[in-house]
Amino acid sequence: MYTQFFGLREKPFSITPDPRYLYLSQRHSDGLAHLIYGISQSGGFIQLTGEVGTGKTTL
Repeated sequence: MYTQFFGLREKPFSITPDPRYLYLSQRHSDGLAHLIYGISQSGGFIQLTGEVGTGKTTL
C-alpha cells in the first residue's frame, strides 16, 4: 500500500476532503478571497469551478 511505501500514518486521500491536507496556493487564496467578497456583498449567486481534485469542496 502507498501509505507504507511513503511512510504515512494515515491515508491522505478520501471521499470527504480533510482541510489538514489543503495547500493554500496563491490561486486557492484568490478563490477564497473572491468567495468571501461575494458572500459579504450579499450579491446572490456565486459559482466556483475547477478540475476534479483542485480543492473546490475544501474551500
